[in-house]
Amino acid sequence: MTTIHSRASGSRRVASWSNTTSELKGLRRNRIRGGRDFKSRRQAIGIRQPEEKNQLTKPVRDISLLLAAGVLITALYGCGRNSSAAKADRKQARPSALPVTVTPVRAQKVQRTVEFVGTLYANEEVAVSTELEGRILSIAADLGDRVGAGQVLAKMNDAEFRFAVDQTEASLKETLAKLGLEKLPPPGFDVARTSPVIKAKAELDDAQAQLKRMTGLYDEKVISAQEYDTAATRAKTALATYKASLEEAKALVAGAHAKEAQLGSARKKLRDTTIQAPIAGSVAKRSISAGEFVKVGNHLFTIVQDHPLKLRGMVPERLAPELQPGQGVEVRVDPFPDKKFAGKISRISPAAELASRSFLVEGLIDNRERQLKPNFFAKATILTRTDPTALTVPQQALLTFAGVTKVFVIDKEVARERVVQVGIRVGANEVEITAGLKPGELVAISALTRLSDGAPVKVSGPVMPQDKGGGKP
Repeated sequence: MTTIHSRASGSRRVASWSNTTSELKGLRRNRIRGGRDFKSRRQAIGIRQPEEKNQLTKPVRDISLLLAAGVLITALYGCGRNSSAAKADRKQARPSALPVTVTPVRAQKVQRTVEFVGTLYANEEVAVSTELEGRILSIAADLGDRVGAGQVLAKMNDAEFRFAVDQTEASLKETLAKLGLEKLPPPGFDVARTSPVIKAKAELDDAQAQLKRMTGLYDEKVISAQEYDTAATRAKTALATYKASLEEAKALVAGAHAKEAQLGSARKKLRDTTIQAPIAGSVAKRSISAGEFVKVGNHLFTIVQDHPLKLRGMVPERLAPELQPGQGVEVRVDPFPDKKFAGKISRISPAAELASRSFLVEGLIDNRERQLKPNFFAKATILTRTDPTALTVPQQALLTFAGVTKVFVIDKEVARERVVQVGIRVGANEVEITAGLKPGELVAISALTRLSDGAPVKVSGPVMPQDKGGGKP
């Protein structure tokens, strides 16, 4: 605008001075012409022009010419000066090249991941209760204690249950003694091998042998009929006794097995008076005190298995093809922001929830140091696959405004604006570009806010990225 104004002003000045010069020349011609006519008329009537007048006309004419020349020179000088100023203004208005640092778009190996949030749970959580009624005598474990499977947690008064065991044991021994056995016979045991049956069988055999002899003697008329009848009666009695001993032995064996079962029940009740941890873990809750009377089913302790811990979270259905059991998973929690806890995906729900269009994923997280606690909020990253040719640029190459991310590609020292789509973070300072760039293109990493599409630049660089980390959420 300044240049145009100066040029126009100079043109007007030139035109003004040109008009002034023309008017002066016209006046001069008219004056000369008028002087000539006046002189002719004076000569015609015989009047002589004084010498002094002729002598004054020439100096006036010379002064007029000098003035006109001076005005013209001044106008031309001003016009030239204004033209130089306009050229200087145009030169100053031309944008200068902006120095920028560039770096190439590079392809590198990136670990693909799936991120979700979830909650850590105990791998197993068991509520310990009692199957007996009784009074608690002592407590052996408390909140936060680590316990092994079978470790004693508490003890109940066992006097009554111990008496029941002793009584049942005595009854069983008595039954076995009647059978002539020292231990309980196995199922299918031949009762003919018991002492009462063996004795009855021996008496039967003797009575039958004697009857056989008496029968021969009676036939030979050696013995009387009374003696024969006595032998026959004895044989019949022995047979009946034998049969009865068999039945009695069978009943005793069955009774022995029943008493053994009773003894087992009594012994179990006696064992149940000692409250034991069903699994290895930590005591999450104690609900009883020493001296308290408890009933069947009362909740006594809660034991949680805190190694490994179970991770549970919902993953969008679009990520279902990326996941499968056995994939590695890394977990971060707020109490340990700089530490990763490793684990593996253990289970994936076969169906998505209708309301959220997401499905449940479970993983087992190593917690041998017991730093993680059940019910911690967790940020999980599943390691799915490795992409060997992902395109990345430094974070400082991106310029985001109103939800649109762009970079400036430097081509022949000219900045070209390019809209891009970003993926995951790579390492500490790089970002994956999923669309908009090609490998090897140079992008600006400085002066982004002063660049515009088509702006000339002066390249300093390129700078090669130093970070070579894998994919990062």
